[in-house]
Amino acid sequence: MVHALEEIRRLLKPSGVLIDIHPIPEGYIIMAVQRGRILFAERKLEHCSEDVLCAEEALAESIERNLFAVDRHAEFDFLTYAPSVRELRAYWDELNAYEGDPKDEATIARVEKLYAQVEQIMQETGAGAEVAIHERARITRLRPVR
Repeated sequence: MVHALEEIRRLLKPSGVLIDIHPIPEGYIIMAVQRGRILFAERKLEHCSEDVLCAEEALAESIERNLFAVDRHAEFDFLTYAPSVRELRAYWDELNAYEGDPKDEATIARVEKLYAQVEQIMQETGAGAEVAIHERARITRLRPVR
């Protein structure tokens, strides 16, 4: 990833900036919500993706090597909603289709239990219930060091 950042730096105009946006490597919270009210929320304890960790390391290295300097940064909430657990899982599976990390049986069992719990709460609650993923994300504006 550092190689890609070096290439971006080379291609940027002198006044250009790089905007990086990616999740914070703390995992995410899965929630059942209804009309803005949180019915259930639990942090998914599975480690964050390899891509997120690589992005963090590459940015840190590019700053350490004086390729880029941070102009500004902020954190924000990023929420993904779906009308059903099935639809959320389909979206999540597609999003992570190329992730190479094999999951161990304990992790798979825990995730299945968590999704089943959310599904049950949504069915018991009835109309208007949704499932949501809550992530914290970071946006950073970087300028090339010349």
